[in-house]
Amino acid sequence: MENLDLLLVFVTALAGGFLPLLVRWDGRRLHLALALSTGIFLGAVFLHLLPSLPTGHGHGTLAVESIAGSQGMEAEHAGHAHSTDAVADADHANLVWMFVLLGVLAVYLLEALVLRTHDHDDLHRHRAVGWAALWGLSVHALTAGMAWSVAAGQDDHMGHVILLAILAHKAFESFSLSTVFLLGEIPRGKVALIALLYALVTPMGALLGQSLLGVLGPLGQDLLMALAAGTFLFVCLCELLGEVFHHKDDIWAKLALLGVGVGLMVLTQSLEAGLG
Repeated sequence: MENLDLLLVFVTALAGGFLPLLVRWDGRRLHLALALSTGIFLGAVFLHLLPSLPTGHGHGTLAVESIAGSQGMEAEHAGHAHSTDAVADADHANLVWMFVLLGVLAVYLLEALVLRTHDHDDLHRHRAVGWAALWGLSVHALTAGMAWSVAAGQDDHMGHVILLAILAHKAFESFSLSTVFLLGEIPRGKVALIALLYALVTPMGALLGQSLLGVLGPLGQDLLMALAAGTFLFVCLCELLGEVFHHKDDIWAKLALLGVGVGLMVLTQSLEAGLG
């Protein structure tokens, strides 16, 4: 991992985040852009965030128990060890998925109890969605940087694989984030600052990767990712989709752009799988 690689990730994310700021959006164009962004977010949560969470499925438990029954006390002890590991894995996964639920509830309560007022409800809701999306994307970007750092330290090839995977979707996510903030009528200068700070997250995660991994540990990383996934689930399904199709204008164009957004994430996921 070289400084040029870090700069490339930063510039790619920054370019994606600044692109929506170069266009003067009216309501119609902004909702069309939001349809594309929503597709990208849906692809990110269902193809990247959720699949990265543990499922708690033990490996080989039944086989070990069968061997224990036929090969005596030593195999029985091995079976118990594997069973204990399987139970621990299941408990770990249950806790992680509980944090997905907490992520969903946290965004809902933030919107319903803290940010919503009697006036300009839609505006406050859009801004709440923007901040929730920023949180979720930042966690995703941070963990990607950490994984990149660890992989690059162990194997140059794997480091380059993860770099390409990061570059494949970084600009799309930054574009989507800026679009959501523009919908909330956040001043363009502030959106530019948010895009700048977000572009720094993955390089910072890469630079601090080993230290952060030591502090968080595997459970801490999974819980952070679970909160991010829960955030995205609520934002995508309960907010952005409703906003995109709130007006029936350009319905087919919106559906097409939504599909394009999901398709872009499918392509990046396929690229990651192929490179791996």
